[in-house]
Amino acid sequence: MSATRRLAAAGILALVAAVVARAQTVPPLPPAASMDAFVERAWRMLADFKGMAEPGPPPPIARKTGEEIRKELEVEIAREYPPERLEAERKAMVAWGLIPPAYDFKALIAGVVSEQLAGYYDPRTRSIGLAEPKSVNQEALTVVHELVHALQDRQTSLAAFIPKEPGRSDQVLARQALIEGEAVALSMEYLLRTEGLQFTSIPSLDDVRSISFAPGLAGPAVRSAPKYLRDVLFFPYQEGVGFMQQLKKRAAWSTVTDLYRDPPRSTAQILHPSKRLGRREDPLVIRLPDLDALVTGVTPVIEDELGEFTLGSAVEPYLGLTRARRAAVGWRGDRHRIWENAAGRFTIVALVAFDTVSTANGFARVWTAMIERRHPHLRGTGFPRPDSVLQWTDGPIAFVIERRGPEVLILERVAGGAVDRIRAAIWKSRP
Repeated sequence: MSATRRLAAAGILALVAAVVARAQTVPPLPPAASMDAFVERAWRMLADFKGMAEPGPPPPIARKTGEEIRKELEVEIAREYPPERLEAERKAMVAWGLIPPAYDFKALIAGVVSEQLAGYYDPRTRSIGLAEPKSVNQEALTVVHELVHALQDRQTSLAAFIPKEPGRSDQVLARQALIEGEAVALSMEYLLRTEGLQFTSIPSLDDVRSISFAPGLAGPAVRSAPKYLRDVLFFPYQEGVGFMQQLKKRAAWSTVTDLYRDPPRSTAQILHPSKRLGRREDPLVIRLPDLDALVTGVTPVIEDELGEFTLGSAVEPYLGLTRARRAAVGWRGDRHRIWENAAGRFTIVALVAFDTVSTANGFARVWTAMIERRHPHLRGTGFPRPDSVLQWTDGPIAFVIERRGPEVLILERVAGGAVDRIRAAIWKSRP
């Protein structure tokens, strides 16, 4: 289980607890002496849900101290996210205005691990580690959730399922939502079945989503984190379970296995399940040409994708949640590169594709408003140029928004003299 998925362990507990409360039921939870029997029963029941006739024996479960878990996770995080990659992703979040420049991202990871982790499934050892429980109920719910991960791993290697190479952030988040959404949904199904109910009997998941942010369910590290980071931590659970609810309305649990062979490819497909489960709408592949000769005096930081979820998140702090979500709907693909100068300022070149010219126009207007909110000294100084180009000048640098058809080009803090050459290189590279 990846570090990000582990960090949100409190989310599943909140979600399942909410469903249990709504169903007015408390599942039978075992004393410590009968944990093996409980695990065996839960394992078989969950395997039946997934259509696995021969799942094999349940994974071994070991109790871990908080210090043991902390050390294990530090090793795994360092292995999956070398310091230079973690720093590049932190800088990207700063560049897009998602976190403050001085925010200690590493401290968040350490804090969430120490505060929130109740248990985890390790695909490398195929075992479950349990922290000291705060309650018997918490431990049982954690075990059920992690058993789902073990069953997933029996069908599809979880270690191989999450892409390791950088530059696929939106796809990674969508795959995490599939993994955690199924685990949350099957945990709910397990609890509800003990009372003769089913996951599909829940009329709405809205209350479940909101409860996961209730005071007391997240420790100080999460409560004090920037909103974007909180949202990222909970996205796989909250939006993933919504995706699963739509899937379960259409087909049996066993069909989830097919999604691991051909998974959702974007957060847009998680946020709007019909884009994967109905009339399919896969993201477009966006490629940027080599721009290093045109973007000078800076050091490359990262090349990546935003996706609908993060694109909206970049707008939200400046224009509000409703307007941000509306602006990002219709996303079809994007690609961006970020560079940093000696003063720690970031240059961004991004190309975003939408489903229609109308939605691209709407996004361009929203992004224009966001630029002037984020950089107040630019307000009212943008000047239109031919071909749907709007440009702001700030001394020797420029900010540009340009729409061509259903695509929008974003340039931030680009040398003014290089603007037209960068624009030409981008549009020449488009099919």
